[in-house]
Amino acid sequence: MVPKENWHSNKRPADEQEYSNEVEVRASVEPSEDELADLSRACDKLWDLDLNLLVPCKDYEIDCGEGKKEYQKEDMAQGSLFTWVSDDVFKKPTFARFLSLLDNYNPHQGCKEVVTSEERQEQASFIEEISRTAPIKYLHKYLASKGIVSETCQEFKRMITSLWFDLYGRGGTSGSSSAFEHVFVGETKQCGEVSGFHNMLQL
Repeated sequence: MVPKENWHSNKRPADEQEYSNEVEVRASVEPSEDELADLSRACDKLWDLDLNLLVPCKDYEIDCGEGKKEYQKEDMAQGSLFTWVSDDVFKKPTFARFLSLLDNYNPHQGCKEVVTSEERQEQASFIEEISRTAPIKYLHKYLASKGIVSETCQEFKRMITSLWFDLYGRGGTSGSSSAFEHVFVGETKQCGEVSGFHNMLQL
């Protein structure tokens, strides 16, 4: 994994950082008529365009355990689901910038978040990095074709930033959560239950 001490480069203003070159892919990032008419085909195309997709046995290995009965609610596995993940995975630009965002949040639901200028720069840098990838380019063109978002790339990036990082209230406290925090970092309720946390990189 990329050490936290190496994340400092992501804290500089977004326009002072170095990014990956604009991605070049053989497949078109222009949605076809079939994809515009069928969301499942569009999702398949997003998957196919993902050059960062991890490959089993090459990038990671998992242990599925021996299964459990329906009535067994607790984790019955003796080991971790991920037995091994290649260090090279965490050196990929999009992964590294994603990881640097994970320590920006208080995981306890209902605690008001304080967003620093450095954290906003990390957000902007992450959005800039993913915007150079084929899946996000395709997503922009798909949504623009539907008239959902502006055709301007900068406007699209501003919209994604707002959707993911704008704070809202949860657990009775305003400004205590964001879509990014809930989905990727997870939040712990007072009862100890974890909500959100759809992020395998931390497992």
